[in-house]
Amino acid sequence: MMQKFHPNSALVFKQTLLLLGIFTIIRILFRLIHAVYFEQVDWAEMLSVLLWALRFDLSVIFILNGIYFLAILLPMKWTASKSFLNYLQIPFLLINSIAFLFDLADIGYYPYVRKRMTAQVFDLIGNQSDFIDLLPSYLIKFWHVSLSILLFLGLFILINRIFFRQQKEITAPFSIAWTSIQWMIFAGLSIFFIRGGLQLKPIQTSTALLYVNNEKIPLVVSTSFSVLHSFEQKGLKPLNTFSDQMLPQYFNPIKKYHRGEKLQTSNVVVLVLESFGKMYTGLGGRKSYTPFLDSLSNHTFVFDQAFANAFTSGDGLPAILTGIPHVMQESLAFSPYATNQMESLPALLKPYGYHSVFFHGGSNGTLNFDALAKNMGFDAYYGRTEYGNDRDYDGTWGIWDIPYLQYCQKELSQMKQPFLASIFTLSSHEPFALPDDFQDPAIRSLKGIQRGICYTDLALKQFFAEASKTSWFKNTLFVITADHSYLAGIDSFGYYNANMGLYAIPVMFFHPGFSAFKGRNHQVMQQIDILPTILDLLHYPDSFYALGSSALDSNRKGFVFNQMDNYIQFLHGNRLLTFQDTLLTAAYDWPTDSLMRYPISLKDSLIAESLKFYQAFRQTLVNDLINDRHSLKSR
Repeated sequence: MMQKFHPNSALVFKQTLLLLGIFTIIRILFRLIHAVYFEQVDWAEMLSVLLWALRFDLSVIFILNGIYFLAILLPMKWTASKSFLNYLQIPFLLINSIAFLFDLADIGYYPYVRKRMTAQVFDLIGNQSDFIDLLPSYLIKFWHVSLSILLFLGLFILINRIFFRQQKEITAPFSIAWTSIQWMIFAGLSIFFIRGGLQLKPIQTSTALLYVNNEKIPLVVSTSFSVLHSFEQKGLKPLNTFSDQMLPQYFNPIKKYHRGEKLQTSNVVVLVLESFGKMYTGLGGRKSYTPFLDSLSNHTFVFDQAFANAFTSGDGLPAILTGIPHVMQESLAFSPYATNQMESLPALLKPYGYHSVFFHGGSNGTLNFDALAKNMGFDAYYGRTEYGNDRDYDGTWGIWDIPYLQYCQKELSQMKQPFLASIFTLSSHEPFALPDDFQDPAIRSLKGIQRGICYTDLALKQFFAEASKTSWFKNTLFVITADHSYLAGIDSFGYYNANMGLYAIPVMFFHPGFSAFKGRNHQVMQQIDILPTILDLLHYPDSFYALGSSALDSNRKGFVFNQMDNYIQFLHGNRLLTFQDTLLTAAYDWPTDSLMRYPISLKDSLIAESLKFYQAFRQTLVNDLINDRHSLKSR
């Protein structure tokens, strides 16, 4: 008797259910492990999340397997043979195992970035010269993730093998006409699932906002979906809210603070501390792990409402040294705009005789820092290679902070003044190891980020102790800040776990030659304000391009811009606005509602002013990146 259905139809159905089941179990595991980040999602709502997620998971499944499914459903007799099916199981298992690998690996990675991985992960791996060195330590640290990967992949292969064994060799003929119609219907369904429906545009990550708010998107959207759909993202799209003539009336990036004055040629040392979230310092109102930094703050000018512009080192450094905040999926160093002409500190100070150096004890090529430093205009780069002594190599990232900071101050002592130095530490990064011969029992007794920060704080203490003996010390402006906060930390009071608190960092200015230059500033400040503030302190006499402003300018109205994917926080005055790309989604009173729990009316009179400022700022930022106009020379 002739069959009307293709013999492989049941296999396609069972394999689709298997893939959906595994994605669902991984999502539940993700929610269980990261419960602290999703406390507002009870299990009743989680059930709804799992149902909404099917739309996104089906898109992934048919992107990855659509060709395979269509191949084994071809209306030809040989497609029902066991040998043909057996041959195609290899790519089926391999492709889907890679997808599960990403979703499971992201369980360990998520606390450090608070978002699903994107295609940028391939840029990071491809440009990370020490990736192979780092891999063993991560496999050990996240052993539970490694074990989960093995268990899930084993389960996937085992169940699929059972399905395959249940598939019998078909000898009875089947209707070519009927199966051809079924094949065309299935091809249409495949396109439907890939697009996520019949709407005008295919689904993307932001489609999840139809079901949940931004904080819950990682529960709805899988890592596989995030990675696949971020491959499609190209460069930035120009914004045109304001005409070129009107734009400067709302936001003008051209700054000039000291027209015609003589530059005060102090040396400048910018110390960027890895993962030094404000919560772990004396500024954070919690237990401090930075005794030296806390004591030094009594002699510095402190900005106690300072925020990073992003979550990663690759985004923090450009914000600090060029004044360009994170505004894309990828970091600036890996973007189409990586070779743009930048109004950086080295480039601005070079005409005044400054020799500029970039210190980072990591393996040369880490996060593309050496290329980024060159594009910024630094005269020299000192990495692990230049350090030249791998006895001080931590086996993971680079040279331990204590010996490396001593190396930095010795190199600076040999340089002609004035100089500009950027020093980026690394020991307060996963896996937070300590040198074998490090004897301090108090620091050794600590765990995790607390141990790393305490060790780097000691490195700073020893750096300043030796630097204070040099001839250049009293003629040097020190800027101490962080690349970003530590996102995996847990604050029992909640502020540092989400929203603005995730970006809170220390920012201090210290000039030992001017003892009166100390105090506290309570206005908001962001990383992109550091460059213009330094130039203001040096009495820089020329005009320059800066998206931020000097934090010492009494006429400024401070603002903070944070972007993660298409979700944006914009703090302006006492209004904190949230956007999904260009769409205003909520507003809060700041700092009264610092936890962002009570949205205010979007018709609030102060919001209109902040909205125009935001639109003008973002249009300037985006369009100037596209047109390579982030410097006076290029405008």
